[in-house]
Amino acid sequence: MSDNPHRLGGPERVERTLENMETNVGYVPGFRRAHARGVAFRGTFVATPEVAELTTAEHMQGDEIAVAVRLSNGAGNPYSPDKSSPKQGGVFGIGVRFALPSGDTAEWGALSLLDFPARTPQDFTGLSGAQKKGLPDGLPNPARIVTYLATHPHLLPGFKAIVKAKPPESFATTRFNGLHAYFLLDAEGTRRAFRYRWMPLAGTAALDPAQHKLLPPQYLISELKLRVAEAPVAWDLVFQMAEPGDPTDDMTKHWPESRRLMTAGRLTVDRLHEDQDLIDRSMFDPTKVPAGIECSGDPVLHFRSESYIESQRRRLAEQKPAVQPE
Repeated sequence: MSDNPHRLGGPERVERTLENMETNVGYVPGFRRAHARGVAFRGTFVATPEVAELTTAEHMQGDEIAVAVRLSNGAGNPYSPDKSSPKQGGVFGIGVRFALPSGDTAEWGALSLLDFPARTPQDFTGLSGAQKKGLPDGLPNPARIVTYLATHPHLLPGFKAIVKAKPPESFATTRFNGLHAYFLLDAEGTRRAFRYRWMPLAGTAALDPAQHKLLPPQYLISELKLRVAEAPVAWDLVFQMAEPGDPTDDMTKHWPESRRLMTAGRLTVDRLHEDQDLIDRSMFDPTKVPAGIECSGDPVLHFRSESYIESQRRRLAEQKPAVQPE
């Protein structure tokens, strides 16, 4: 349910954005247009009694819920590195699919960024278009990107977050942020706005620069496989609860950190998913929520859903290369 349903991107904007991503950002046929390389695990999620009082959502009642979890590099090219220098990493993501007691599923997708470089679908299309390759070496012309950001200054924090992202030590030491606002709905019909984050139990940690030369460009998937083989890996689901006046339709505007934080549950992964191809072929739609949770009117939230559907349609019709990444 959207509290501002008229700000969606529409098919033409989705088409244009994906074409920009394919042409300018880079992609490989058969893979996602973003978060192309990932690894899937199985595990469980258990909600806290505190959150069960605020929502009727099936997976938030305290039962052990089976989950499929995909950790990924955010790049559209599956051969992109996890790190390009001792201090320069990338954007990473986590997709979680909850197996609901009713037989349906709920899905969420979160990023390692604290800020996102788009407030509207138009921003998303424009920024992907500004990355058009224009230099002799086939790289984007920085002047084009700078010009776009100069006329869209509200996107600068998100762009800086990408440029300044450090290589993580592990997916298991990465915080992932939902960024969009949602609403909890309890049995009496009371709606409470929140944003969520996945906080790693192992603590957040960047890669030690001394390890840079010792590790290959792609290392995160291999590292996590080894880590989970030794012991389960977990993140706490933390809700940031809004107060009156906090915007719910603009993901570029932070709520004050003084807002109440509530631990809503724990996500644990304990083994590799037995069908990696199945998860790669599926999508994690951040608008697929059950009764008891409602989507906000954030236009980028709904645009992501539209884009994921089209991206999936395209990649399932393509043939993947024989040489696979990591």
